[in-house]
Amino acid sequence: MVEQVDVAAVRSDRRRDLYRVVAKRASPAEVIALSEVAAIPDTDAFPELIDAGADESGPWLVTPFYPGSTMPWDAAVPGTVLASLARMHHHYLGRTEALPPDLPRVDESFCHSALMDFSSSWIRDAQRTEPHRVHDRALDLLRRWSDDERIHAGPRLLPATLLHGDVYGLNVVVADDGSGPPRLIDWGSARIGPIMLDVVMYDDWPPAAGLPAYLRAWEAVTGDPLDTWQAEAGYAWAMAFSNAMFAGAVALRFGPTQAELMLDQGEAALERFGQLLTAPRS
Repeated sequence: MVEQVDVAAVRSDRRRDLYRVVAKRASPAEVIALSEVAAIPDTDAFPELIDAGADESGPWLVTPFYPGSTMPWDAAVPGTVLASLARMHHHYLGRTEALPPDLPRVDESFCHSALMDFSSSWIRDAQRTEPHRVHDRALDLLRRWSDDERIHAGPRLLPATLLHGDVYGLNVVVADDGSGPPRLIDWGSARIGPIMLDVVMYDDWPPAAGLPAYLRAWEAVTGDPLDTWQAEAGYAWAMAFSNAMFAGAVALRFGPTQAELMLDQGEAALERFGQLLTAPRS
């Protein structure tokens, strides 16, 4: 549940200042993530956390209301958002053990559940709604990949950090009048995992403009380029895993053609990741 609320602050001279805020029921991960990133400087693209807590109905949080419109789902993510993401990723890279344990972690158990429970259930819903051959292909792929060593090698070999978990146009609010930075909202999928899981959500395989834009943002905010193998191998693994994880939701919402494209992209990406696992590293 999400509500816009007008709050009146009464000054000592009894004058009132009105503020519009957003109050919402939230997952524990969202509360943790927004609490954590509040301490990272120069992350203006992230929502400010005004307050958070829990009651008998669960966690809740309050952020400012950012007037504007969300971007199209397939829009290029603005550079200011990428810069804030890069700062967050760099801040927690190698330091995830300090994060609260309630944050989901992308590990072998997470990967197996994401493929066999989450994605498979969406595929079966799509199959019941409008049966198509791509659904059988998807279920077969998910079964095979749930035990594929390449899938489980990713979280072991790729350094983890704090992730937003759902970076794409519909979660970016842009001010209608151009005032203020774009804001990356909806942190309910926040988790700990490899950096590129946040990048592949708004890009295609083979890598298009999204990956180079992120790499430029990383270098600009850290002063050093991201390790080449980590970037390329991480991107390939994340594209394979992410496409498999969300193929079911796409099949139900957008139809079999888009789902089949995701499976094609995912298979090509996992093949590339396998090649990078065996190739010499410079």
